[in-house]
Amino acid sequence: MNFSFTDKENSLFQEIESIMEKEKNTFQKDSLQTEKDRLLAMLSIQEKLFSLGYFNDYKKKKSHGPVKTLGMMKIFAKHHASLFLALEYSCRIFSEVIKCSSNDNQLQKFLKSSGIKNLPDPKIVGAIAYCEDFVETDTNSSKIKANSVDNKIFLNGHKQCVINAGIANWIAITGILNDKGAIFFIPPTSKGLTIKPISNTSIFPGLNMAYINLENCLIKDDHIISPVQLDILIPHIQSYENIALTACALGMIDQCVELASKFAKKHQSENKPMIAHQGVAFSLAEMLTLKQTAELLAYRAAWAIETGDSEKEVINNCAKVFCTETLEKIASQSMEILGGQVFQDNHVVEQAFQNSKFMQLSGTSAHIARISIGNSVLKLR
Repeated sequence: MNFSFTDKENSLFQEIESIMEKEKNTFQKDSLQTEKDRLLAMLSIQEKLFSLGYFNDYKKKKSHGPVKTLGMMKIFAKHHASLFLALEYSCRIFSEVIKCSSNDNQLQKFLKSSGIKNLPDPKIVGAIAYCEDFVETDTNSSKIKANSVDNKIFLNGHKQCVINAGIANWIAITGILNDKGAIFFIPPTSKGLTIKPISNTSIFPGLNMAYINLENCLIKDDHIISPVQLDILIPHIQSYENIALTACALGMIDQCVELASKFAKKHQSENKPMIAHQGVAFSLAEMLTLKQTAELLAYRAAWAIETGDSEKEVINNCAKVFCTETLEKIASQSMEILGGQVFQDNHVVEQAFQNSKFMQLSGTSAHIARISIGNSVLKLR
């Protein structure tokens, strides 16, 4: 298990860094005020990352693989966490939902009717709606139901925290059809679909999250994949979410440590740099230790996925829990060093602290992940 990278791989990381640097103006909060602004930003960066193979399927031979991809994801997340998550859900996770839930005939039928040429497609923005009570402990308890009336299928129910809901070309919705699991695909302009943006801007500003409500929403036959084993599909989705959330946490951890370190070196307190004070130095030392530990565990999880290790799922859960909770600790310590400036509008460190709580609940929640990890430990005994 060796996480050092070759010159070729480091060159790839530099290309990602270069793209992110060139897109700095796009990342400015004033440039991402409307849904249209965010959509254009996503499509612009999406196309650039596609050319580098950023979204390639982990399982394909020409894929960069989970370990290298994690390195790229961390760089992207460090520059703009909201756009990073938006693109992960739009491309990688949305594509995985379709591929995992459908057979070849269903897949080709949907692709032909939807106009999607490839999976993932650089010109398509996707959204996934599977969360009803934010943390779904029972994957077979979906309240989204499809009813057949005069040979037409109508969808009723609600989902929450749907990322990209308002700007997506297609929203993939988990539900029940004829007492079996199903995936329904609808555009955001569908009649009977109501999208209510989440107004809390303190969590991932620039990320299009919304509640959606469906009331007698007509679904075309070729926009349905069924039957689907939701008890397999949803954990599969959450596994990919966990990887993205882990990488996002690593990117924000890097930001917090760098900002706190630079400030402690430059800012004077009692006629000497803050870093000369033992308390500050110890805080920075602990932050760096946690940062290094989080990175090692995250790459260990990616390596387990890449090699097909039998413990890959439990290690993935461990990494997601540790990295998101470490982000909260490091952001808190950074705030203590940076002082009142963190309460300026959309300060990176204050956002990281707020985001950490959301990330602990997203994907496999920290609580459910711990239950899963505990069960795995019991099985090993």
